[in-house]
Amino acid sequence: MHRAIRTVNGERKKIRAIDGIRNLIKRLNSKSLEQTSIKLKNDQTQKKSSELNDSIIYAKRIQEGMMLKEKHLFRLFPESFLLFKPKDIVSGDFYWFTKINNKILVAVADCTGHGIPGAFMSVLGISLLNQIVIEEKNTDVSYILQRLDHKLKKAFSYSMDLIDEERHPYDGMDIALCCIDQENNFLTFSGALRPVYHISDNTFYKYDGSRYPIGGLRIEDERKYEHQEIKFKKGDRLFLSSDGYADQFGGEKGKKYMVKNLKETLVRTSKYSIHTQKMELERIHNEWKNNTEQTDDILLIGLQL
Repeated sequence: MHRAIRTVNGERKKIRAIDGIRNLIKRLNSKSLEQTSIKLKNDQTQKKSSELNDSIIYAKRIQEGMMLKEKHLFRLFPESFLLFKPKDIVSGDFYWFTKINNKILVAVADCTGHGIPGAFMSVLGISLLNQIVIEEKNTDVSYILQRLDHKLKKAFSYSMDLIDEERHPYDGMDIALCCIDQENNFLTFSGALRPVYHISDNTFYKYDGSRYPIGGLRIEDERKYEHQEIKFKKGDRLFLSSDGYADQFGGEKGKKYMVKNLKETLVRTSKYSIHTQKMELERIHNEWKNNTEQTDDILLIGLQL
């Protein structure tokens, strides 16, 4: 009888052991399936991330293809610089320039947002400027901005009827546009929320643009982009910029650089050659920013007239 009891107990132990092994296999299989599922999800995420990154890089190529290179600016202004630092791979800031007869037109624009949305807007802005100025042969800066505003409004079908809680059409751009006549030492400027800076005989002049953007939310019945006429001397310097340089956070207290400091920096560094001035502006920006993340796209063009 004792022998029979021992046999039964032994069989029970074997059964428990087998059950334990089965449960272990189940847990291992479950863990393996979970790990496999995680791996598949990670692989899918990496694939999507890679595809997105490839798309952004391709978008950068398109944007860069729309904007002329710095070497083309040098052909128009041998003494000039282009300081362009997108916050992301692509930029919501853009520059544009061309020559019509004996006049050179230069623009710097800051589109709503940065990254991909801003980049799409910048490509549209460049395309519209090419139509208005190059194809239609316009050099009147006020008229160009009015046409740009009209075309952008048409492109987005903006209407006061569309402004409701579901849709707020804020997309637009701030822009500074100059038409420069080097033969007569004369330029005209028109802007939409962006100024132009002029340094002559170590004196700083700031010319403000109109108080509304191109496109965006419309609360006025009619927009008129006034122009200003500026006489200059050979050797004077002209600067067009987005707000990125002045809005960069940094310094000991983590504050914005501010337009006041940009003004002082431009005046102080204008004693250098234009190319050295660019290097100084980059150095000052990097020193101010230090380890702080770049706040916005940065675009600054300097021209020696």
